[in-house]
Amino acid sequence: MDPPDAAGRAGFERACRLPNTVHSEIAAALPLPTLPPTLGVLGGDDRDEPLAEPDRPDMIMHAADIARALANTDISYLGFTEADHVEADPSECSLLWREVLKHNPDAFNIKPRAPPPPAPASQGPLDDQEYHNRARDKHFEHLAPSLGKARKEHAFPPDEINSHREHLHNDLTPDAVASKKPKMRKKDIDNSASSSGPSIPNSQGVITNFRELVEDFCGKAEIPDNADGDDWLSIPLNDVKVLVNEITYVRSKEMLHVIPMDTLTSLLHVIDRQIRCSQGLSIDGKGNPDAEDTEHTVFSALESIHAALAIMTHRDMPKQLYREELIERIIDFSRHQIMDCMAASNPTFRALYKPAGNVANDDEDDVENGQASKKRRTASNLSARKSSANKVSASIYSAVQKLCLILGFLKELLTTVRLSDSCILQLAKTCFTTFLVDNMQLLQLKAIDVICTVFSSYTQHRTYVIDETLYLVRKLQFSKNAIRTYHLADDEQKQIQMITALLVHLVQFSANVPDSLKGTVNWSTIIDASVDSSYPINCHEAATEACCLFWTNVLQRFTAAKSQDMSEAKGIIENLVQDLLTVLNLPEYPAAAPILEVLCVLLLQNAGLNSKDTSARCFAIDLLGGIASRLKRDSVICSKEKIWILQELIDADNDGSKILKNKCCVCRGGRGINMACDSCGRCFHSDCMGTGSQENLQRDSVCPLCFCKQQLSVLQSYYELQNKENGKRTSTSNKKKSATPEEVTAVDIVQQILLNYLQEAGPQDDGNLFSRWFYLCMWYKEDLRSQEKIIYYLARLKSKEILRYSGNGLVLSRDWAKKICLALGQKNSFSRGFDKILALLLASLRENSPVIRAKALRAVSSIVEADPEVLGDKRVQSAVEGRFCDSAISVREAALELVGRHIASHPDVGLKYIEKVAERIKDTGVSVRKRAIKIIRDLCASNPNTDTTHAFVEIISRVNDEESSVQDLVCKTFYELWFDEPIGSHKHLVADGSSVPMEIAKKTEQIVDMLKKMPNHQPLITIIKRSLTLDFLPQSSKASGINSSMMSSLRKRCELICKRLLERILQVEEGADNEAKVHTLPYVLVLQAFCIVDPTLCTPVTDPSQFVVTLQPYLKNKVDSKSTAQLLESIIFVIDSVLPLIRKPPQTVVEELEQDLKQMIVRHSFLTVVHACIKCLSALSNAASRGPKLFEHLVSIFYKHLSGPNSDSQVLGRSLFCLGLLLRYGYKLMTASENQLDFPKILDLLKRRYLLKEDFSLKVRALQALGYILIAKPEFMLQKDILNLIEASLSSDVDYRLKMQGLQNLCEYLRDAESQLTAESTGKPAVQYAANGGSEVPVAAGAGDTNICGGIIQLYWNSILERCLDMNDQVRHAALKIVEIVLRQGLVHPITCVPHLISLETDPVEANSKLSHHLLMNMNEKYPSFFESRLGDGLQMSFRFFEAIVSNHNMAATNMKSNPIAFVKPGISRIYRLIRANRNSRNKFVHSIVRKFVSDGRSYPTIGFLVYCAEVLASLPFTCPDEPLYLVYDINRVIQIRAGAIESNLKNWTSLDQQQDMADICQRTLNNPCSTSGVDMGKLQGDCHEAIALQLLLKLKRHLKIVYSLTDARCQAFSPKDAPKSAEAFSKQNIPLNINNTNTSLPSCLQDVARVYQDFKTLLREDAMDYVMYTAATVQKKRPTPRSSSKVRKPVPVTRGRGGGGRGRGGGDDDGHDTDDDEWSGGPRMLDFGAQAVTGGRVTRQRVQV
Repeated sequence: MDPPDAAGRAGFERACRLPNTVHSEIAAALPLPTLPPTLGVLGGDDRDEPLAEPDRPDMIMHAADIARALANTDISYLGFTEADHVEADPSECSLLWREVLKHNPDAFNIKPRAPPPPAPASQGPLDDQEYHNRARDKHFEHLAPSLGKARKEHAFPPDEINSHREHLHNDLTPDAVASKKPKMRKKDIDNSASSSGPSIPNSQGVITNFRELVEDFCGKAEIPDNADGDDWLSIPLNDVKVLVNEITYVRSKEMLHVIPMDTLTSLLHVIDRQIRCSQGLSIDGKGNPDAEDTEHTVFSALESIHAALAIMTHRDMPKQLYREELIERIIDFSRHQIMDCMAASNPTFRALYKPAGNVANDDEDDVENGQASKKRRTASNLSARKSSANKVSASIYSAVQKLCLILGFLKELLTTVRLSDSCILQLAKTCFTTFLVDNMQLLQLKAIDVICTVFSSYTQHRTYVIDETLYLVRKLQFSKNAIRTYHLADDEQKQIQMITALLVHLVQFSANVPDSLKGTVNWSTIIDASVDSSYPINCHEAATEACCLFWTNVLQRFTAAKSQDMSEAKGIIENLVQDLLTVLNLPEYPAAAPILEVLCVLLLQNAGLNSKDTSARCFAIDLLGGIASRLKRDSVICSKEKIWILQELIDADNDGSKILKNKCCVCRGGRGINMACDSCGRCFHSDCMGTGSQENLQRDSVCPLCFCKQQLSVLQSYYELQNKENGKRTSTSNKKKSATPEEVTAVDIVQQILLNYLQEAGPQDDGNLFSRWFYLCMWYKEDLRSQEKIIYYLARLKSKEILRYSGNGLVLSRDWAKKICLALGQKNSFSRGFDKILALLLASLRENSPVIRAKALRAVSSIVEADPEVLGDKRVQSAVEGRFCDSAISVREAALELVGRHIASHPDVGLKYIEKVAERIKDTGVSVRKRAIKIIRDLCASNPNTDTTHAFVEIISRVNDEESSVQDLVCKTFYELWFDEPIGSHKHLVADGSSVPMEIAKKTEQIVDMLKKMPNHQPLITIIKRSLTLDFLPQSSKASGINSSMMSSLRKRCELICKRLLERILQVEEGADNEAKVHTLPYVLVLQAFCIVDPTLCTPVTDPSQFVVTLQPYLKNKVDSKSTAQLLESIIFVIDSVLPLIRKPPQTVVEELEQDLKQMIVRHSFLTVVHACIKCLSALSNAASRGPKLFEHLVSIFYKHLSGPNSDSQVLGRSLFCLGLLLRYGYKLMTASENQLDFPKILDLLKRRYLLKEDFSLKVRALQALGYILIAKPEFMLQKDILNLIEASLSSDVDYRLKMQGLQNLCEYLRDAESQLTAESTGKPAVQYAANGGSEVPVAAGAGDTNICGGIIQLYWNSILERCLDMNDQVRHAALKIVEIVLRQGLVHPITCVPHLISLETDPVEANSKLSHHLLMNMNEKYPSFFESRLGDGLQMSFRFFEAIVSNHNMAATNMKSNPIAFVKPGISRIYRLIRANRNSRNKFVHSIVRKFVSDGRSYPTIGFLVYCAEVLASLPFTCPDEPLYLVYDINRVIQIRAGAIESNLKNWTSLDQQQDMADICQRTLNNPCSTSGVDMGKLQGDCHEAIALQLLLKLKRHLKIVYSLTDARCQAFSPKDAPKSAEAFSKQNIPLNINNTNTSLPSCLQDVARVYQDFKTLLREDAMDYVMYTAATVQKKRPTPRSSSKVRKPVPVTRGRGGGGRGRGGGDDDGHDTDDDEWSGGPRMLDFGAQAVTGGRVTRQRVQV
């Protein structure tokens, strides 16, 4: 709420402190002004000041304020009547009196009021209480509605506390009560006072009246001599109040210390008895029948305490009055009443303080011990709301107000007399207890004052106070939304926690103000003060020590706490830091910076970043990040804020003439100036100064700069003069320094402005004084020469008291005070520590833990959020770029996000990161790639002139990314940068006379610059193609339809780009460009890319032949170089594409073009150019209707060369190449000719003469020519001789160059057929058939225009698939390209190539593995059943491919030789990820691999393949527990079925020797120990093979249980039919599968079987162990002894295993295993060795429960 016009700004500033003050503390801000007690008195020779004191300028300045205040002030409560009015002679009155009358002539007129109703003659305790309530109700009459409503809602609502705190019934501080007269006095006193008029009564009369009142009061309390001491009468409450008012009156006259000693002693003795009578009584009398009497007695005791403290806290009182027993009784009684009031207002506290059945519990330990702390912490906000809604009686409310007053007196008593330690400790404990409830804000505010006074005055108890504060912190509620009831003196009405306010005040009070400066001082007081020069530094160190003690204990509790308590401690610390950051740089709280500084120092050491606990380090990083971000934000605000005071000081130091005249120094405006400085002439607006409408400030005033400069100059002059007078300095240097007076620095002036603001606008209490002293201690420590100027610094604390006639300064607004405080805060040590915090946070980015790195990155992000310019710091740049390459994808993405958020607003910073960001476009993480692309896009959009060519190259390289969303983002990026019409684009044309806009020309140059650094233009073609079709738009946009105007604008921009490219080609070639010469080729390549996508872009409607006519002269270039050949090839391609679109090409151009093409076909050395010329010649012949004559002529020439005796291989090779191309492109033309071509004759020539040549180059060239011919006549490929010829070129034993050429022929044929189908698909049926030898070959849609494409491919399909697994990398890639085209056209069944594609997933060549994965991914989307059914076959084929690659591939530079299986794992993992989403699919895949370990009895897979399968299963990327559990389940099922029979058979083989005669055996094996005669070795090796397979499965099972922490219980509980548990724990250890110690060789004799049997039996025995428990136990203790087989194996009835009797090895049909999943639980197995005789040697494994 804005202040009224009549109120001063200073009053409003004080009114802002209402929430945390009582009414006496803000009296100066109320309409009643504070005037000297002797003001206006005619007599009074006993005054210390002369009568003319009100005529001082600083008093007259307030005349208008006094006049307005008196007009709004009701003084009727003083009881004056019209008879009391006295007419005064203006000439005899003071100047201030006359000035007030000028503003308000009726200012001193008295308005009579009706007298109050007389009180009853006699009043008992109850009647007196009723009168007291009536008086209070009348006093609060205008507040009754709001007060009653507030009591219903809250015990002490904040609004009531804030709005009506000044209307309390009794004064709450002695300063306020001293200014009021007593409300009730004896009748004779009233008569004498009324007869004497307004003059002050005689001092002796006041003393006499007071003594009489005290005697009367003490007489009422007397009892007979024979009565017991405990039967003292309780004095009526009204009489006690009369006594209190009289004491207050005498205090106001400063005469209480002259009252006789015996009178005061008797009074205090009676008061002591009155307090003793009330001990044990409670104001909270719920359920007590004598509640009213008890309440009266308690209030009487409270008033008595008021009276006693009012006497003892008066100045110069005799020491005999301060009896320790009385003081202890006062403190004890106050403590009990405070506890009772808290219990009455808060049910939670009541349950702890007053348990059921014990109403009067005096032991406060019940509150603080036991489970109180735990209950307090776990109390919910709901209980707090319930306590707030609890109704509190009026008596409790009044008692709280009186207790607040008592605490205020106790605070003064602490400094008036030295109390005992027991009193201090009891008082401090009572004050700390008030913080345990949330709705006692007034009491807590007073408690803070008392605690701080104890902390300041009783230094021996500082440790106790800190300990109690820490204990209180632990007992308070913790939550992010902690209750904040301490209101700050700020316009935004911010609030903090009471505990934080207590901490800040304690630290500020730790810097104790010298005793000589606490009272009224003058210059003599400063000179006489015996303050050591190191005292301010010691005060600052004491504050630092207090901070260290507090934070050390808090952080120790955090690090030592358990998980739940740690979260509580974390919340408490976060709330404290949040509050401290709230009050940071506010003028009243200078201690916030040192408190946070000490916290940062501790967090940077062992308590934080150097801690061994990761959670503590993470928490420290969070706190440091928040604090550092605030420091940086304040620094930015300070740098941006042009604080006029600081700016004026800089300008005045540089040149005093820079002071603006007739302009406001704040806003630099000239109109409406209504304030000016009388000293320097600076002008101001009152609104800019924040003073509102203070009319009196328009004259006789000075600005804060001049005012403080004058103050400091005078103080410094006094100080230097004092030094000269002392004459104690003997050093010559010191004399010289004193001879030259120092100038007042700008920093000192700004500091003094802040001190003056606090002294003027702040509350006039100890807190304000200690705040100013704390500032001086901090500045004193920073000043290098401070110890030489100790007196100067002491004088600055109370400069206005010392220099009371120093002038009249303008009142500074709070906003400017906050800005000054912020500016000064940038120079303290806390703000200077920002660089160190930032450096250590950046160091945390290099930690090993990814959690810490992520936290540190988040902390740095908060700092960058405050000031993005931080990214330009080299240290920050290096650290952030280092996180671009972090091992964690989330950290890399977060680092990019950090840069990307500010790239648009600060492009200069973004340019420093663009190279590193561009590198992340190739990141393995999809989200990282996308974020990098977006960052570069935003940078280019915000700064179009940025050179981002390198970044464009990186982005366009991802146009064929395996992730479709990345592809769409790449296309969208380039569309927005190049092809989208910019908003508000200007149509400025290029300066060289072109019709192309400048914006299009810049985009064109960007495209060309990018292409110069690209290996080819294929990605650009993709970008242009997708941009023209807008297929990268989301499906929602496509569904709603694409705007035709947008498409039209897009094509128009593309046409303009092509036009600009043509212009640039001419400029570069003709040298019209004044810049450095640029090669023409890039422009032609870009033009070719546009032409490939849409040739119509190069056929303008106005001149369709423009591009042909312009480009045709470049064909005459005779330079024979690679770049020229590429240029000619591109130009010819553009012409070839445009010619069919021209209806009538110019005849001259056609002739010249035909001649140029013919010459190049015959003579050009580069065959790629020849190829382009022949193709273009075909298009020219068709467009210009030239006929086939030229083609026939050229064919005859090259045919003659081939059929003649020419032996030049180059000529023959060129002739073969040209002949094939002429027949391919000219076949349709020549079929219409009269001279029909003899294709069989040409083919026969190729087969007979060149395909059988020993010259390998001619053989390859002939095969190439054959391929060109077969494209024109594909039906020849169905002939047997051609079929044999092609298959021979694709056989495995021929040279790889023939394989490559044969595959290229097929690829060319498929592409040609596909292009024809694309061009001619309109109007053709979807599926067509072609007859071949009476049989129709079915061909899928898109197979080509001849309808025999599918049949041809099916003939050669097996050969193509074989070449997919060829040993040559290029051959594999070429074959895979054919597979891609075939699958795209649907020419064969996709299931046929699945195993080969699975094998190629493990290809060491990255291009092959990526392409095969892409094909498999598409196939899985379209035909998931086909894909899954061939996974097992693909695995077996991949093993063969793996063996071949390992033995033949040159991988010396890699680790394939040392770890060959390593390059297989990524491919298998990618396959598994394709099917992992479907539970059934992945289970089938796993099961198909596990089945490989079970033989069918007819054939056995090799041991190497089984090892390969085990490695594959161990490397699968499982992501949930369900996956490894199913694999263990499947392994257990195989072991269950096969292990018993195999073990029995192996045992029979080992016992075979024992059944024969040992002598015969020795005779037979004497010469041949390993004889196998009479032994079926096939059967023997079969059993051993199966045993080895099961050994591999058992080792794999053990590996899975250890790696994935699978216990036997989890494995047993698993069932495939159960739904997966999403919340189940899943962890994985990085442990490789170890099968090196497994014997994988098959036995060659009977003696080797025993070894296999022993290994197998050992693994079966160990399988019963829980390896998860075993490995966990080995970490702490030695390996346990394996359990005995006799304890594990128990004889059980034998059942026949699944699969029947059939074979002795437990054979059976394994294909039926899929049906057994639901019957078997997957538990551990036990072997039965005791029933072999019954089963004929076959043993089965039984399931048991673990």
